Amino acid sequence: MKENRAFLHILFTITYNEHNLRNFTLISIFIFFGFGSFAQRKCGTAEVLAEKLAAQPKLAKRMQAIELDLQKKRPDNRLFRVNPLINVPVVVHVVLPNPTQVTDQQVLDQLAALNLDYLAANTDINKVPAVWQARIGNPQIQFCLAVRTPDGDPSSGITRTTTTHGAFSVNNSASEVKYTNTGGAPGWDNTRFLNIWVCDLASDYLGVATPPGNIFPAAEDGVVVDYRAFGRMGSAQAPFNLGRTLTHEIGHFFGLKHTWADDNGGCTQDDGVDDTPLQGDHTYNCPTFPQLDNCTTVAPGIMFMNYMDYVNDACMYLFTAGQTDRMRNAIDAQRASLITSDGCTPVNLKTRDAGITAVSQPQGYLCEAGQTPVVTLKNRGSETLTSVTIRYAINGGTPVNYSWTGNLAMLQQAEVTLPVLTAGEGNSTLKAYTVQPNGAADDQPDNDTTAVSFSYRREVSIPFTETFDNTLFPPAGFSISNPDRSFTWERSTTGSKGSAGSALMRNLGYARNDEIDDLLGPVVDAANADSIFLSFDLAAATASPVGMPNNPWDTLEVLLTTDCGKTFIPTGYKKWGSSLVTRTIPTIQEFVPAANEWRTDTIDLTPFIRNKKFRVVFRNTTNYENNVYIDQVNIFKKDVNSTLRDKGILVWPNPFSRQFYVEFSTWPEDLLGIAVFDAAGRLVYQQQPLARVGNRVTIDLVNGANGVYFVKLFYTQQVRTYKIVKAK
Repeated sequence: MKENRAFLHILFTITYNEHNLRNFTLISIFIFFGFGSFAQRKCGTAEVLAEKLAAQPKLAKRMQAIELDLQKKRPDNRLFRVNPLINVPVVVHVVLPNPTQVTDQQVLDQLAALNLDYLAANTDINKVPAVWQARIGNPQIQFCLAVRTPDGDPSSGITRTTTTHGAFSVNNSASEVKYTNTGGAPGWDNTRFLNIWVCDLASDYLGVATPPGNIFPAAEDGVVVDYRAFGRMGSAQAPFNLGRTLTHEIGHFFGLKHTWADDNGGCTQDDGVDDTPLQGDHTYNCPTFPQLDNCTTVAPGIMFMNYMDYVNDACMYLFTAGQTDRMRNAIDAQRASLITSDGCTPVNLKTRDAGITAVSQPQGYLCEAGQTPVVTLKNRGSETLTSVTIRYAINGGTPVNYSWTGNLAMLQQAEVTLPVLTAGEGNSTLKAYTVQPNGAADDQPDNDTTAVSFSYRREVSIPFTETFDNTLFPPAGFSISNPDRSFTWERSTTGSKGSAGSALMRNLGYARNDEIDDLLGPVVDAANADSIFLSFDLAAATASPVGMPNNPWDTLEVLLTTDCGKTFIPTGYKKWGSSLVTRTIPTIQEFVPAANEWRTDTIDLTPFIRNKKFRVVFRNTTNYENNVYIDQVNIFKKDVNSTLRDKGILVWPNPFSRQFYVEFSTWPEDLLGIAVFDAAGRLVYQQQPLARVGNRVTIDLVNGANGVYFVKLFYTQQVRTYKIVKAK
C-alpha cells in the first residue's frame, strides 16, 4: 500500500426493479487519507453485488427468492437443528509476491480466532452491553483446514502462489486472484471447500465475499481477505489484527448483510434480521456505548459491536441469534454440501493405489479423426509404482490395454502417451483407468478412472450455410472458447430475414472489460477453390453514445485458423463502435434487433486460406456495451476467370467505360509500377508505388477519351504490354 495516499471513495446505492436495474443514485463522496496502514474498515461485498445486479437484471428475481429463504422463520434452530455443530473444510490460497510472508502459523492462528467467534466463545464477548446479552447467537460453525485435495491426496489446506500481479481489484469479487491466467490461484471444488484467498487488495479494501445463491461462478465462490487484515500475527496490521475481517466476510458468505443494509443513511432498508437494531450507516473506529444515529435515536442505540458493522477488530464481539439463524438457513438451503464434505477427513493411503487423474488429449473439438491420447498416471499408494495396465475405451467400446513401466514414488505423477485412436464423428467420451498396479489388485479401485468428452466433425464442403435455426447450440461442427467461464455465445430466438434463430453475445450483462469469447465454425476444405468468401448477417448496439471519445467498445473480429485454434490469422475485419452498430441510438435495455436493424457483411478470404482447410472464428471482445448478433453465415466460392487461371494475369473489363483492373492469380513481387499510354504514345496514367487490394490494382481513366490504350507493366527485368479499349 502506498503511504500518504489520498483516496476518493464514491458510494453508490442502487434502486432497482425487475425492469431496470441501471438507476444509480449518487449518495455521498468521502475523501480521506491513509498513512501507512488502513484508516477504516472497507468491505467490497455489497458494492460488488450491487454492480452484479445492475449488470444482470434477471438476477433480481433470484436474489429475491434467496432472501425469502434466508428469512424463513423456523423453530429455535439452536434446539432443532439437524446438524447442531457443523464443520466446514477450508483451503487458504496465499497469493503474494512473497507468499511465505503469511506463515502456516498465521493461518492456524486465524482459524483459531474464527472458530472462537463462530462458537460465541471469543474472550471479549462479555463486552457486549448487558441490554443485548440475551441476543447473542451461537452459529455453532467450526472451520477446519482441509487435509485432502479435491483429488483425494493429503494436503495441508494451504496453497501458496507467487504472483507479479500487484494489488488485486475487488471487481467481480476480486475474480482475478482466482485464476492462474490473471496472476492468481484456482479455487478448489466450492461444493466441498470454503476457498479463502489471501492477497494484496487494491484501494484499501479489507475483504470481499460471494454470497450464497450461485450469483457468481463456482470458480469464484469464496472469500478474499487482504494479507494485512488476516489473522492476529505476522502480516496483520492494527486495528484489523484480531482476525475479525474474515469473521465479517464469512458472514457475507453465509448470507449476512451489513447491519445498516447498505442504504447509506436512508433508514429504508433492513438487514433481514429482526434482532439487530435499525441502523443508518456504517460505524468506524471504536465508538462508546450507547451510540445513536438518525435511524435509532434512543438508547440503547445501534449495535455497532456486531461483526457485520465496520468498527475496528477490538470493538466487534457478536452475531445475534437472528443472524445465526439466517446463516444456518443459508447453509441448509444453499451450502449444505459443505456439511457433508470429506475435506477434513484424513486420507488413508493404501499400499497399491494407482489411477488416471487427467486426460489432456483428446479434448474439446477435434479437427482430425486420428488422435494420440495423453493421460496423467498418478501413484496414490505408499508403495513405489513400477508397473500398471492402463485401459481406455471410447463410448463404452472394447477397452485397449497399454502396459506401463517406470518408477513413480508416492503421490508422484507422469504423463503417458497411448497408442493412436480414431475418433468417430459426433460427440464421444473417452474413459481411461488403471488395473493391476505392480501386478496386484488395486487397494482402492474407486479412484482409478477419468473420463473426458470430445467431438469430431468431418470438414464441410463449399458452399456452407448456418442459420442457427436448429435448437442445438453450438451447431454441429461449431465450438465455443470461453476462457473466463462467464458469459459467452448462445443461441437467440431472434434471427435475420425472419429466421428462427441467431448466435448472440450478451455484452450488456457481461460486466467486465476485454474478455474474449470465440465462436468457431466447422472445418472447411478450400481445396480446388479459386476464391473463398464469407458473408454473415450482423446486428449490434451500444449502451454508450457511439461518438463518445476514448470509450472502450465491444469489438467483433473475424479470424481464421488452419491449426484447429492454436493460432489465428486476421482477415482485416475488426469493427467496434460506429463501424459495428446497426442501431445508432444507444440503449441500456437489452438490444433485440428489428428486421431493419440487420446488415450483411462480406469478407474475401482468398488471400489467407486458398487451397487450405480452415475454420472461421467470430471473436467478441466485451466492454460492457450491448448485444451482438450474427446469423446467416455463408462460406462460398467464386470461380476465377479461365484466362486469369491459365495466364496468371487478367486486364478487365475490356472494353471498359470508367475504370479497369489489372488482376493476378499470384501477386508478382517484382512488379514495380504500371503506366497507361494512349494510341499516340502519350502517358495518360501511372501508378508507382502500386496501391493493391489483394491481388488487384484499379486503374481509373474516367476522364480519358474513348479509344485504344496500352497498359505497360514494369517488372525488375522486363516490361509487358497489354491492349485495352475504352468505350462509353
